[in-house]
Amino acid sequence: MNYPVIKLREKKDVPVRAGHPWVFSNAMEYEPSPTPNPGSLVEVKAADGESLGVGTYNAQTSIRIRILDRHASAVIDAAWFSARFKKLDTWKRSHLPEQTDGYRIVHAESDGIPGLIVDRYADVIVFQIHTAGMERLRDEIMAALDETFAPRAIVERSDLEVRTREGLLSLEPIIRKGAIDGMVQFKEDGLTFLADVMHGQKTGFFLDQRDTRRRVRALAKDKRVLNLFSYSSAFGVHALAGGASFVASVDISNPALQLAEKQFEANGVNIHDERKVAFLEGDAVDMVRDTELPNGPYDLIVCDPPAFAKTETQIERAIQAYSDLNKHCFQHLGVGGILVTSSCSGRLEMEEFRRIVRIAAGRAKREVRILETLGHSSDHAELISYPEGRYLKTMILEVTGILA
Repeated sequence: MNYPVIKLREKKDVPVRAGHPWVFSNAMEYEPSPTPNPGSLVEVKAADGESLGVGTYNAQTSIRIRILDRHASAVIDAAWFSARFKKLDTWKRSHLPEQTDGYRIVHAESDGIPGLIVDRYADVIVFQIHTAGMERLRDEIMAALDETFAPRAIVERSDLEVRTREGLLSLEPIIRKGAIDGMVQFKEDGLTFLADVMHGQKTGFFLDQRDTRRRVRALAKDKRVLNLFSYSSAFGVHALAGGASFVASVDISNPALQLAEKQFEANGVNIHDERKVAFLEGDAVDMVRDTELPNGPYDLIVCDPPAFAKTETQIERAIQAYSDLNKHCFQHLGVGGILVTSSCSGRLEMEEFRRIVRIAAGRAKREVRILETLGHSSDHAELISYPEGRYLKTMILEVTGILA
């Protein structure tokens, strides 16, 4: 294929050669003329003329090029996508727990297809388009998804504010193939879950926390569990499956709690048994600030809030929010109590999150042991050459003493 050529400045080819998928505007020797349309395919060459591959171009963003293929001869069509999907799906399934058919097939840059997310919920495929490059390739993507997986339905969830940075509009959720009648049922570790693929958060479920949910299940036996920011309470379902004596799910959204109730019922839980479960509508932050918790005390608290820092300007405020929230969680735990705390703020590094939690423990006068640190589940694995893909951080901590 003959693509327009973009030449890089001297030594600006190093990150690309090391596997990074982005080329910034300041790495280019010159802006092409005429300017390619947003999302157009271009060939990238080093200063010495050596080809570095093919990517999508967008002059409206500081990330000018996103590399798709390291071979200049690559034809980016439905067959190209299908081959990538098959390879990724084989690898992803090999790393999933048994009896699991809800997982991420494509994790954008981390899986070598910048700007595209593809999630699978049993026989339903949900995809998101983040960039102008993938927008231009939508037809090829859909054809490849249909050919590769033959799903009963394909849903597009490009209802994303981030698209505006690429000069795109946020789109309403749409069924691109087949039909969806309510929630989509799938399995995770043998448990039954429901994904709201048309209106739920992300593509309908938080698949990235699978590994942490499994750890909660292993730790929950005979414990009273408080699940803050519970959404559909997948953590709660796992906790009960692990033998928790009681689970309280807290969320500010009533529809989310209704979905949680359905998920509990799908796993044989009597949601009307007040000795076993509680569904509490309210602000989790306000709740943990109180000296006493509803239905308390608790032995295990799950704290998985939404991102407090989505931009660089929100970092300082987010640090204070995470510190206060974790301090209050610690204050509600006695010796032997466990806190499972997460941050999905990509702007916040793991070491900074550890520092925040350490300070929070000190402010709560709790001596704390780190049992485990976790990141994304394997289907969201981080590409070592693309650290920008790292966002999810989880710490599992045990209170070992109360300080004077």
